Amino acid sequence: MIDIERERTINMATASSSYDRAKPFLAVILLQFGYAGMFTITKHALDEGMSQHVLVVYRHAVATIVITPFALVFDRQGFLCKHY
Repeated sequence: MIDIERERTINMATASSSYDRAKPFLAVILLQFGYAGMFTITKHALDEGMSQHVLVVYRHAVATIVITPFALVFDRQGFLCKHY
């Protein structure tokens, strides 16, 4: 019984270690999909006649909306300490 539990613990540690090693590669792959999507949307918008200046404003607005929740969640403790 003890050997089975030990083997499960070792297997879980190995899986966790493999996932930790793969995180940077998964992040790069996800980033490349993001760049490809942004390129496709940008190409289509510019081909349809959208102004480059308007496109930049929209890109910044979307980036702000996407990044703000992460900043609030991950930096909440630092934010509260600095301002209150």
